[in-house]
Amino acid sequence: MTKNKTIYLWCLLGLLSALAPVINNMISPALPAIASAINAGDGLVQLGLTASLVGLAVGQIVVGPMSDRLGRRVPLLTSMTVLVLVSGALAFVTSLPAFVALRLLQGVAAGGGIVIARSVATDLSSGNELMKMLAAINVINGLAPIVTPIAGGFITSCMGWPSIFWAMLAVSAVLAVCCVPLRESLPIERRSAHALHHTLALFADVMRQRAVVMAMLHQGGALAILFGNIAATPFLAAHYGLHPSATGVALGVVGIFTAIGAGLAPMLGNAARGIRVAAWGILVGVLIQAVVLWGDYGFVTYQVVQCFVMTFVGVTLTSSSTHVMDCARKQAGTASALLGAVGFLMGAVAAPLVTAGNIIVGTAMVYLGATVLVMLGAAFISVDKARLTA
Repeated sequence: MTKNKTIYLWCLLGLLSALAPVINNMISPALPAIASAINAGDGLVQLGLTASLVGLAVGQIVVGPMSDRLGRRVPLLTSMTVLVLVSGALAFVTSLPAFVALRLLQGVAAGGGIVIARSVATDLSSGNELMKMLAAINVINGLAPIVTPIAGGFITSCMGWPSIFWAMLAVSAVLAVCCVPLRESLPIERRSAHALHHTLALFADVMRQRAVVMAMLHQGGALAILFGNIAATPFLAAHYGLHPSATGVALGVVGIFTAIGAGLAPMLGNAARGIRVAAWGILVGVLIQAVVLWGDYGFVTYQVVQCFVMTFVGVTLTSSSTHVMDCARKQAGTASALLGAVGFLMGAVAAPLVTAGNIIVGTAMVYLGATVLVMLGAAFISVDKARLTA
């Protein structure tokens, strides 16, 4: 593969992996306007975020094993086509049930793109090379939260909330066109022999590996923090009397540090060490953040500490993904599906919890609970690593 083709592939896979912030972070500044337009309260309109996260998980569970059986290209193109159509339909939504249903379907389609991006990377590399490739992909994935909320805030202010979904349509249409020349990365002889209705057997094969399960638990906790922050930031900004445009800027700044962490992960040498370092960094940062929130030290202080936390979240997104995909290489699509599904389901639970009651208490408790999962996953992985090297 030539250098130009490699760069094109890495950029395309990175952009596909960034579909979650495209459909979630971009909409965040528009949530109050959407709530008003469809006659829903702030808490109810958050169901749109929860629905998209559930959809992202379901899409990966369905498309991942399917791609192990049918190859990567056809499921990818199908997912992108559905994403284009649903994003356009959302611009015309007039009720909460329709909004939630379409957001669920939008998440399913985006999940297909995300799961196949990781699977293609695993098809083409392994070990430290895979970690470098996933780091490059996650850097792009980390940069998306910088651009999308700022763009969302600008678009909402200038053209109204329906334009958010027209922008999503444009992004997904460009990606769909870019996917057309993508070659199949999974040869027929390497595809799963399981019939599609026997995909539970594929999931069982992956879940029997404790190292894989623990890495998924670790990343799931980290993603609960990430999506908890996305859900909390608009309401924390409002709590401290800031203009809605501050939401986009705040999420964008945090995204910079997530991307930095994702890019630095390969410097730690291997995935297990990256997981261990990330776990301790997240623990320290979240404990400080709990003090900041309960002490009511203001939004700027919250944001500074959150940048520290999200740097280590970035490290673990690269490290835990590498660990899972290397351990379950023979069922890369299924492993990628489970990895993404666990993380997005964690996010689907975390997002409404931060706004269920007092925003300060809810945010702190979600972060602390997620950190317990991060530490448990890292501890089991460290024990397994020590046993193998003993």
